[in-house]
Amino acid sequence: MPKVDDHGHWLNKKGEGTHPDLIRADEKIKDELVEKLIVQASELSGVLNKFKKDAFGEANDYFELLLQNYNLDALKNSKKGNITLENYSGTMKVQISNADSISFDEKLQIAKLKIDECLHELTEGSSPEIKTLITKAFEVDKKGDVNAKKILALKSYDISHKKWREAMIIIDESIEIVGSKAYIRFYTRESVSKEYKLISLDLAGV
Repeated sequence: MPKVDDHGHWLNKKGEGTHPDLIRADEKIKDELVEKLIVQASELSGVLNKFKKDAFGEANDYFELLLQNYNLDALKNSKKGNITLENYSGTMKVQISNADSISFDEKLQIAKLKIDECLHELTEGSSPEIKTLITKAFEVDKKGDVNAKKILALKSYDISHKKWREAMIIIDESIEIVGSKAYIRFYTRESVSKEYKLISLDLAGV
């Protein structure tokens, strides 16, 4: 139902009331459609959220059972790594993976200064493309954060200059783990000779 005022008038985006008889039929249909879909989406989100919690819980219960079977303390080994559970026929599997969220402390700026010195010394031999990629790696988003993937990608460059190597060491030292998130994914295949296919469920956001 649309939001109404004390007189039963429909409230618009400005908070102004409009008599229902003055609202076009297509606007009423759109209003009803949007509300119906949002209700259905909210209900589905709740179902997915419960399924996600239940799936993690059952997988973790099984892993703790394994720990007990091998005389390992479940409390001491509560921080689990990546887990793959496969059915007996090898046609279904459940994967749980853990991904760390990383940030960088103030030493990242020291690494940037080292890289700037390196590029200055290699001016004649370094390509503009490399300089652009390196500069973009240190750009910040609207929140003032750098892109961790772009920073870590610098380590893959085959540059042997002493100051570059020093900068890469400083980047390693600047890394801070600020959080960790677990993901669960489900796969099926017709037979062991086929490739697994992901069952598409957007569980990351619920």
